[in-house]
Amino acid sequence: MKPATPFERFHRLAQTAAFLGMFFTLAGLLGRYVWFFEIFTHFKPQLAVCFLIYAGIELVARRHRHAAVSLAFSALNAVPVLLLLLPSETQATPAAHAPARLRILHANILTRNTNVAALLSLVAQEQPDAIVLLEPNTRWLNDLSPLTNSYPVWAAMPREDNLGAAIYCRTNAHSAEIFRLSDPEAVPSTLARFDAGGRTLTVVGIHALAPYNSYMWRGRNSFSLELAKKLCGFKGPLVVTGDFNNTPWSSHFRQFLEASGLRDSTQGHGLQPTWPVALPPPMRIPLDHCFHSDAVRILSRRPGPDIGSDHLPLIIDVLF
Repeated sequence: MKPATPFERFHRLAQTAAFLGMFFTLAGLLGRYVWFFEIFTHFKPQLAVCFLIYAGIELVARRHRHAAVSLAFSALNAVPVLLLLLPSETQATPAAHAPARLRILHANILTRNTNVAALLSLVAQEQPDAIVLLEPNTRWLNDLSPLTNSYPVWAAMPREDNLGAAIYCRTNAHSAEIFRLSDPEAVPSTLARFDAGGRTLTVVGIHALAPYNSYMWRGRNSFSLELAKKLCGFKGPLVVTGDFNNTPWSSHFRQFLEASGLRDSTQGHGLQPTWPVALPPPMRIPLDHCFHSDAVRILSRRPGPDIGSDHLPLIIDVLF
């Protein structure tokens, strides 16, 4: 038998990878029902690019049917991602009279991270009105105590298990508090209210459970739906930021949007992956999100620099 050429050996490996990619794509369709299958929904951008490359390989090998199938799977993964580039069907309309602008810095700072200087430098550079932090422990709060000079309205609940929460606000906020829902880990969430021109903007910060197993997956999903019901009770402009441990392509992510009636700020701004920082940008996925009510317009939304955490922060400018 004639030995295989290097291209033939590479082609076989590519075929195996493409088969796995097809399995991942189809398994992701069952992510609504099985926690493990939902993992495959999070990597649609990466799968789309891999299928596109494989289609090129099959074209070189003159296997046009395989190339066509690969292009179809590339499109199946790419279309939901590309839809994020489109603007919302209807633009949010803040109050017509003297709308107010507010900047929010959201950051999952990672409990074991010790790079406090990077976070403080980012705050000094961006000058946000609200700083929503996830995963602070007592050490973090002690190190961040200078923030209270410029951000005197604040609330925090430190924890050592990566589930702490804190929010720091400038003087245009009139209250800040911690609340908890009935999730299995009793994760604290933050809430602050800002006044401007007779209107009140509510800013909520949350941290959903990481779905490492079916128990945590169910806990995250029930938390998201309970949160959606609570948010429906808020009146006036509303912004919600957080690490939802989910991506826009999950059915449970879409369920939250439908139940809360909020808009996804990613829409019209494209893909902005935030995790994990250790990997190159093309391999990251968007776990940190910002949602808003119809009375809020997103002026800009962008990831911040590496601050030593496994997540990138988000800087969001809103008009209400």
